[in-house]
Amino acid sequence: MYYKRQEAFRYAFSESIPAVCEVFEFIGPDERKKVQSFDAFILDLSPTGLKAASKEAIDPAAGQLLIFTFQLAGTHISFPGKIIRQRYAGTVYHYGVQNDGNEALKNQIIDSLKKYTKEQLKKSKR
Repeated sequence: MYYKRQEAFRYAFSESIPAVCEVFEFIGPDERKKVQSFDAFILDLSPTGLKAASKEAIDPAAGQLLIFTFQLAGTHISFPGKIIRQRYAGTVYHYGVQNDGNEALKNQIIDSLKKYTKEQLKKSKR
């Protein structure tokens, strides 16, 4: 299976971004039920996916929907996606999550990442 880890516009954060993750199970074609909610940290982000860390274990084979909610450069982002990989890293789990390709979400992430990088550049010049 090919992973887009070398994607051109993937931003790895020097300090992880706190997030809340909600896990949903599908109970019908258009129905879903919230199964759990927990704190997570965004390690890197691209318009089509993210890498997150959490102490919570999730079964990637269950095909659940995860929605990560976080703030980036003053913008509230709600990132829905499915787990494409999971790895246990010492005391936390790392998750690779891919979204459905929503264009509005992609544009929101690109704009937020641009603002974030400008803010970080200004901070580093001080």
